[in-house]
Amino acid sequence: MKKGILLAAHGSKNRAANSSLSNILKLTKAEYPDIPIKSAFTSYHVRQIMKKKGQPLPSVEEVLTSMHEDGITHVVIQSLHVIPGIEFHHITRILNKIEKGEINFEKAIFGQPLLSDEQAVDEVSDIILSLLPERDPQNDALILVAHGSRHSGNIFYHKFKLALEEKDKNAFLGAVSSPTDIYEISDKIEKSGIKRAFLIPLLFGAGNHVQMDMAGDHDESWKNIVSAKGVEPIPIVRGIGEFDIFAKRWMDNLRNAIKELDK
Repeated sequence: MKKGILLAAHGSKNRAANSSLSNILKLTKAEYPDIPIKSAFTSYHVRQIMKKKGQPLPSVEEVLTSMHEDGITHVVIQSLHVIPGIEFHHITRILNKIEKGEINFEKAIFGQPLLSDEQAVDEVSDIILSLLPERDPQNDALILVAHGSRHSGNIFYHKFKLALEEKDKNAFLGAVSSPTDIYEISDKIEKSGIKRAFLIPLLFGAGNHVQMDMAGDHDESWKNIVSAKGVEPIPIVRGIGEFDIFAKRWMDNLRNAIKELDK
């Protein structure tokens, strides 16, 4: 048996998003120094854009083919997604191909994304609420910026929003895919009388959604929509994969997948 690990991230057109993947790679290599570790990107849209720029990104299937050629027989594909959405389910379809023998591995296991069950929702919401010691929960708002999804996995964003807002009356979650969310959130903050709001991504990397949609200088950025309400915005321009406390959650999922691979 020759094991391998493939870290599967959505991918981004913005190089700033690479910091999160670099952090997970560093932790994975430190824990599994004797196992070959590769990375791949699940977004077809991002891969096509980067290919046109002359900076091609490898797909999961391309990297798996390379790993098989290198003699790897047992592989873990660790999702670096936040929810089990569209891109995550692309991975499960690849696993089905492996099970059917269309891609040649003796065994393949996938590692779960950040939010995959009720316990993860509860624990990760606690982590988010304790992440910023400089925030006063009674006098400062917290705005989490999620991506949103048309996939049924979007239910985990909904569950997370409910858990978050139940634990902290000044914490809110909105999605960049839902243009009205930030307006509704900023209205609530204005009515509460709060004068300062921290904005933090619930996104793996600090790509364009973070750099532009959340913290950009244009009028429609979340930062400036909040500011227009007389509330001081404090954007945290880091993907959550850059924080070790979140990276370790993905590492826990990887450890569980490795255990399944060894059975």
